[in-house]
Amino acid sequence: MESRAHAVVALAFLALLGIGVVVAGLWMHHGRQPGLIYDVVSPYSVAGLQEQAPVRFKGVRVGEVRSIGLDPRNPRMILVRITVSKGTPVTRATFAELAPQGVTGLSYLSLSDAGTNFAPVHTSTLHPGQIPMHPSFLEVLSRKGESLVNQSNELALRLSATLNASNRRHLAQTIRQLDTASAQLVQLEAALLPTIKALPAVVAATRSTMQESQSMLKNIDQLTISAAGPLRDVGAAARSIQGLGSSGEKVTETLNYSTLPQLEILTRRLNSTTEALEGLSQSLQRSPQSLLYGAKAPPPGPGERGFHGGGGS
Repeated sequence: MESRAHAVVALAFLALLGIGVVVAGLWMHHGRQPGLIYDVVSPYSVAGLQEQAPVRFKGVRVGEVRSIGLDPRNPRMILVRITVSKGTPVTRATFAELAPQGVTGLSYLSLSDAGTNFAPVHTSTLHPGQIPMHPSFLEVLSRKGESLVNQSNELALRLSATLNASNRRHLAQTIRQLDTASAQLVQLEAALLPTIKALPAVVAATRSTMQESQSMLKNIDQLTISAAGPLRDVGAAARSIQGLGSSGEKVTETLNYSTLPQLEILTRRLNSTTEALEGLSQSLQRSPQSLLYGAKAPPPGPGERGFHGGGGS
């Protein structure tokens, strides 16, 4: 009897629990606000995304994933049907990304807006609006990692082709030559060590020579200053000689162009006067009475009174 009573109690408890779950489900279903349906079109993998996964707009939960499947029009694309609340600003610039949910390996859909086009996306139950899927951080990292691995493989192949037997021999020969050069450098350092030790004395001698040169330059400066006075006197004398030469040139020009022509004219006049005096002296010698009576008139010429021709006498 007791076992039957325990079984009845257990069955009653299970019945009450089932009824409570059904009532809670119906309440939650009817209490949820109706949303808008959109299709997220993805050419990338949606691994980790499951039905009823949350949909968040900039971190705020606005809906959930209803179904995941291949696009019947293009099997290379994946359609993720979601339901979001009516107040969600889904525009033509809205895009979706997969985001991880902690360390569980599951993902949720994150909606973001690029802010380039604020026109709303029209949707309906028969023709849901489409939202493009962008690659997630893990997808980008995976592709970059694959590209990096390919580049690493190519680099390894090139290094393997470069380090063939011939190049390895050349490399070994180069290393040996570097060892020889290092040994020669050590010998050169040992040979230069005495010269380096003697450098302080050379520097001191050079410094002494420079000091003597400076003293000599100072003496030359003093000598130049002392010779400045005589050089100024010589310059003054030269300027005086130059002035005397200029005066001589001016006297010569005066003699040539003024005095000598006047002397020549005076000489000509003296010559004319001398000739006139000589003629006067000769006239006085021939007829001294001309000094008292004047000069004798010349004899009459032909046609004049008192003219007598030589033929009639």
